[in-house]
Amino acid sequence: MKILSLYIDSFGKLSDYLFDFTPKMNSIYEENGWGKTTMTVFIKTMLYGFANKSERERYTPWNNKNSFGGTMKIEVNGKQYRIDRRFDPKKASNDVLNVYDLQTNLEVDFGTNIGEKILNLNADSFERSVFIPQKELEEGFGSDIEAKLANLIGGTNDSQSFEDAVAILDNKSKLLRMNSKKGLIIDKKRELSEIQTEIAECNNKLVGINDIEKQIDIIKSEISGLNEKKKEINNKIIKYSKEQEKKTKLAVAKKYYEDIQNTKDLLEKNNEIFNGVAVTAEDVLAIRSKNKELISLKYEYELKQHESGSDEKLDEFKNSLGFKDDLPTNEEIDNISKKIQKYQNIKGVINAHTAEPVKTKPIIGVAALIVSGFIFICGIVSLLIGILGGENTNKQLFTNIGIIVMIVALLGIILGLTFVFINYSHNQSASYTKVKNYDFELREIESQIRDFFGRFHLYSSDFSNNLYTVKSNLERYKDAQIENSYKKEENSKLERKINEYETIVKDFLKKFKTTAPTTEEQIGELNTHLRRKTEIENNVVFKETAYKQYITLHGLSDLEEQEEDIDSLNSIIAEIEQKISELNKELTIKSNKVVEYESDIIKLDDLIEKEDELSKEIKSLEHQYDVLISTEAYLKKAQTSLLEKYVKPMKDSVDKYVSLLLKNNKEYNIDVNFKFQFITKNGLKGIDQYSRGYQTIITLCMRLALIDCLYPKEKPFVIFDDPFVNFDDEKLDLCKNLMKDISSHYQIIYFTCHDSRVIK
Repeated sequence: MKILSLYIDSFGKLSDYLFDFTPKMNSIYEENGWGKTTMTVFIKTMLYGFANKSERERYTPWNNKNSFGGTMKIEVNGKQYRIDRRFDPKKASNDVLNVYDLQTNLEVDFGTNIGEKILNLNADSFERSVFIPQKELEEGFGSDIEAKLANLIGGTNDSQSFEDAVAILDNKSKLLRMNSKKGLIIDKKRELSEIQTEIAECNNKLVGINDIEKQIDIIKSEISGLNEKKKEINNKIIKYSKEQEKKTKLAVAKKYYEDIQNTKDLLEKNNEIFNGVAVTAEDVLAIRSKNKELISLKYEYELKQHESGSDEKLDEFKNSLGFKDDLPTNEEIDNISKKIQKYQNIKGVINAHTAEPVKTKPIIGVAALIVSGFIFICGIVSLLIGILGGENTNKQLFTNIGIIVMIVALLGIILGLTFVFINYSHNQSASYTKVKNYDFELREIESQIRDFFGRFHLYSSDFSNNLYTVKSNLERYKDAQIENSYKKEENSKLERKINEYETIVKDFLKKFKTTAPTTEEQIGELNTHLRRKTEIENNVVFKETAYKQYITLHGLSDLEEQEEDIDSLNSIIAEIEQKISELNKELTIKSNKVVEYESDIIKLDDLIEKEDELSKEIKSLEHQYDVLISTEAYLKKAQTSLLEKYVKPMKDSVDKYVSLLLKNNKEYNIDVNFKFQFITKNGLKGIDQYSRGYQTIITLCMRLALIDCLYPKEKPFVIFDDPFVNFDDEKLDLCKNLMKDISSHYQIIYFTCHDSRVIK
């Protein structure tokens, strides 16, 4: 069998890891902590699954919540298969295993233990044969490796080893052994002897039962007579006790009555506040409501008093508006309004005359100025022609004409200006006369208007705005007068209502003897006493009812005097009870004795039956013991015969590997228990007397020889987990050469963490 490749999806510390194996030597060099051991466990679990829960938990990846595992391709008998295996982190029952034939890609069924099906080895045998870790070689051959070799060769397909079977037989025979003080057979014989003793005792007890039963009848008769006498005296005591009990209950009834009187006194004291006036909770509730309304009215009154204006405030408001003296009448306001209108009209007329002083237009003067200006321009043109003209031009003529024309034009301009001035002077003289007549009247009206507004401290020249201010302030003052009157009336109504409510509350409260300082507290005091009154009255009714029921129930009326002394009666009862107690103890002892005898006698048949069964069981156990001793002897003889067949092939394989590793071959011996010993002049010498390195080499040779014997046909792969860590250079080179040599027969998977131990 060979491993072709593996892919670890997630397993322990390894994830997403792919490795392709060669058919012979596979030397894997990684540092410590990389996960070499994890990879070897992955190979084992792909074939056999996890050995236990702790191993599953150890190799569950910390970040994997669902499943983990991978795939491994193998070759068996020339056929290739792919193993897909997924492991659940907690439950083995949820694991998933699929095996596919790579030639057909069809799924094949190898069961859950593929390794056992292919290699014909269980998981433990696999680990102790083809898996060679460093620790096992270091332990040497002097540990339990001899037993492992014997077990693996002697029964690789058995669920139990030979030693386990022998141990079971030996333990079973020790349980049954009969040549010792302890053992199941000895115990059964001892039990049989005890049963036979019990049977003899039961036969003796049959005789004594009749005598004990006669004694029991006599004791019962004595007890019956004493009980009759006790009953008679008890009746007298009961009668006495009842009379005494009545007296006690009468005293209790008296306390009930006193408690009722105390409660009534408490009620009377509580009702003193009412002063004999009948009042209900509804009355108090109504007066409390009235008082709350009174408080609300007072609060409202205080707010309105603060908000409403008094006559002084009204006067202050009047002064702030400028009305210190008498208010302006409507007639005065109408009169001053007319004067302002007249004042504005006159002023408009004056402004009109001032803005348009010329009523006639200076048409002649303007026309003269325009014509003269045009002529003057023509004269300038003629003059320029005369000065600048050509040779053919009559310059003198044009010059003279130009000068004449310019002089005429200047005279026309002077005449036009004269006409314009005369027209302006005429218009100015007419406007001045009219304005002078209006100005006197305007000043007189303005003086009257300013005198009026001066009363109200309004000195602005904007008389219309002043008039608006006076009217607006007068309107505000009249509104304030109306509002002040309304608020005075409202406050007067509130005062009357407050007085009315105060009278009602005071008249109600003065009927009672309250001590609280405030009205609300007095009402609360009344309410508290009313509530307590109801509670106390109910309590009185309850107590009186209970008192009457108690008197009736216990019949507290007739009492009879007891003539006999209760102490003497109790003394007689005590003597009788003492006597009865002693007789009952004696009766119990004898009754128990009878029950015991009867119980033992009843068991007689069972004891006889058990005696017979034990006798048969002892014979059967003795037979089993003989069979176990014989079986153990035959099993050991068969095991020895079986192992003898493997001694020679085992020794031949060991010789082959020892000759490759050790230069000075020494003679050695391997017995049927696979114990390795060197043959010396002084006799046989165990390998535990040699160095650790020497022991490791012999152990390696024994393990390789074991693999040869276990797998004569289908050769398995062999895993070496850095087993040569403590070898010197010489032994290390020998072992490396050995690995190369056996890789021609076995697929080698060799792990190491140091480059010096890498096999190239």
